[in-house]
Amino acid sequence: MIFFIMDLKQKVENFPESTGVYIFYDHSGKVIYVGKAKNLRKRVLSYFNDDSPKSNYILKKAKNIEFYITDTETEALILESVLIKKYRPIMNVQLRDDKQYPMLKLTLYEEYPRLVLARRFEDDGARYYGPYTQSGTVRETISMVKKIFNLRSCNWNLPKSKPKRPCLNYFIGNCKAPCQNYITKEEYWEIVKGVIDFLDGKYEEIIEKLYDQMQEYSKNLEFEKAAKIRDKIRLLQNLSEKQKIVSFNRENKDLIQFYVEDHKAKALVYLIREGKLIEKRIFNLTLPEICSNDELIESFVLQYYSRGEIPEVIVVPSPFSEEEVNLKEFLCKRKGSEVVLRTPENEEEEKLLGMALKDLTIESIKSEKVWLALSELQRIFNLQNLPVSIEGYDISNLQGREAVGSRVYFQNGYPEKTKYRRYKIKYTPELPNDYLMLQEVIRRRLKNIEEDPLPDIMLIDGGKGQLSAVLEVFNELKIEPKFILALAKEKEEIFVPGRSEPILLSYDSPALHLLQQVRDEAHRFAVSYHRKLRSKKLMDSHLDKIPGVGEKRMKILLEAFSTLENLKKASLEDLKKVPGISEKIAEKIYLYFHDSS
Repeated sequence: MIFFIMDLKQKVENFPESTGVYIFYDHSGKVIYVGKAKNLRKRVLSYFNDDSPKSNYILKKAKNIEFYITDTETEALILESVLIKKYRPIMNVQLRDDKQYPMLKLTLYEEYPRLVLARRFEDDGARYYGPYTQSGTVRETISMVKKIFNLRSCNWNLPKSKPKRPCLNYFIGNCKAPCQNYITKEEYWEIVKGVIDFLDGKYEEIIEKLYDQMQEYSKNLEFEKAAKIRDKIRLLQNLSEKQKIVSFNRENKDLIQFYVEDHKAKALVYLIREGKLIEKRIFNLTLPEICSNDELIESFVLQYYSRGEIPEVIVVPSPFSEEEVNLKEFLCKRKGSEVVLRTPENEEEEKLLGMALKDLTIESIKSEKVWLALSELQRIFNLQNLPVSIEGYDISNLQGREAVGSRVYFQNGYPEKTKYRRYKIKYTPELPNDYLMLQEVIRRRLKNIEEDPLPDIMLIDGGKGQLSAVLEVFNELKIEPKFILALAKEKEEIFVPGRSEPILLSYDSPALHLLQQVRDEAHRFAVSYHRKLRSKKLMDSHLDKIPGVGEKRMKILLEAFSTLENLKKASLEDLKKVPGISEKIAEKIYLYFHDSS
């Protein structure tokens, strides 16, 4: 491996000192990272002197590196964005911008530490907690710490510089005013230790200490102070009661689960402290075209724990290869003590990961309305799983001419247009036959079943006849569908296999509304394609008669004007502006339609 790194470094030493974009490739030629630089040579050489987890990962994987020179930094920024969208490198897509996820920072390097919101992790002696997915959570925690522990929140550089008098926080009981020496440094650091226990989730220990203080104040007849301590205890007890007890061995660990869907994923981290589930954090990820389980786990763990606190145990959903050793080394080095990285080893952890997967599935469904619709579909049709993927099919033609079929795809109740498909019907009978056309579309769709698996529900625009036609194709190809239904327009009747009578849902049913949306979208998509073909044929029939307008120019004109009517209305100047249409040809086209009128 050291030889590859040296070869890369020698190559980079010959890079220009120009603005541009650089790309790291692995041994298979896959892009693993895309970056931009004001000075290409200086920026890429910095990777070889950087001991950060990200740089180590990139150099360990990299086999080759290339660059593109740009004229300006703006051009580099645009090119970097284009290349990231094109290749989706594993190191560009997860937690890529530190500013996106806030953290809690306890400034232990200060004589009188504060708890503040931070956007970047720095090796400055502070203690970091996070990252959190919502900045509101960070601010709420800071406010709570101020109320319970009276930690200072000012920006004074104590004790070197300080105000002449205490601020408002002192008078409302949210600060002990160390700026005025109303509390000793030793007493203040005892408060800081309590804050650390609080952030580590050790509520019971804090409650015990506060209870002792409350008893002491009561004995000394300091009832006002005792009442304030009592209020703090109640606040902590409320927090503690909201947390779910998931382990009785008081372990501190994180459980990580992933939900992968196409080239997108969500990662969920359960934070368990003192045996209680204190928080869950969800992150959205965009994956490259090819992303193995190892790469997903390694990249997420590497980037997530580069910033925040690391527990004693980290549980991931599945085992991975030799990279585990490198990850453990990184985690132990960052924490400064032993870290266990493993898969679930008991029923309790298996259940938690199952619960996390359910949380992620629900999280991926964007609204309560969609969740109700999918749940209702599952219940009505007795489906084993929630039907998160639905395909809709329709046929459109004019007495058999320009016949087309359409497929639309809905994921989690929303259109996924990258999976839409259009089918130009090859079957051309003397008499139109919608059933045979539909069978052709379904037959062509099922040929690609290995690369394009069947959805949870296949919806056909039509009635019992259309449903029977589709089932014939499945029987012919000996393929078992997950679930098929047909939705007829007039009475919104639903036909399913093995049932002679249609199913009628109430008109306010969320499930019916979703099925209607899929059906109507399939119809719209089929009709738009049919109209496009009709317009093209009509335009071609006229343009064929114009000398000098061949197939290539017909295509250019169709893209420019869409319909024959638009082409007829076009002025001579409009025609001359079309790229690929010369002035002479533009005049011929204009005169042809002008004379015709």
